[in-house]
Amino acid sequence: MTAPWTQGSAPASPSNPVPRSVWLARWLWLAATAVGFVRSVIQLSDRRALTEQVRQLEPELAQHEVDAAVNGGIMLSLLVSIAVAVLYVFLATRMAQGRNWARVIILVLCGLLVFSTAMTLLTTAVGMPEDYVRMFPSLTPDPLSVVFGAVIAALDVAVFVLLLRPESGRFFAAARRSR
Repeated sequence: MTAPWTQGSAPASPSNPVPRSVWLARWLWLAATAVGFVRSVIQLSDRRALTEQVRQLEPELAQHEVDAAVNGGIMLSLLVSIAVAVLYVFLATRMAQGRNWARVIILVLCGLLVFSTAMTLLTTAVGMPEDYVRMFPSLTPDPLSVVFGAVIAALDVAVFVLLLRPESGRFFAAARRSR
């Protein structure tokens, strides 16, 4: 079961077409990237909550300093989110071109992201100790963040499984031999 590669610089050849599992893994990885970026933008759009967090961490700051810290934090966070999204798109493209190193990096990232989300869901379900919530109020997950995290984790699990399928392995082995 294979899907034709439609990019002009396609590395796939008639003898080594991109399998459907790799094609689907690429698009699911990109979907997870988009969901993560949207989550970041939504979290950064809550200026009131960000201002409150800065006030809790640095109560002695004047209002103009709080505003500057929030603005700087939003800008830096947006730049980091864009850089991560660009990196993830780059990895997805290289993986779909048959680069096994990109596949390995994506598999590791999927595993880490799923583990992190599982720990967040577990601590949310069990309940966090009061001392932890008092010490790190900004690290307490809000319900929307938990939902976004669960969606991203589900997509990452699908990517992980698809990239470990036998036809995916054959594709990457054939791409490695053709270089």
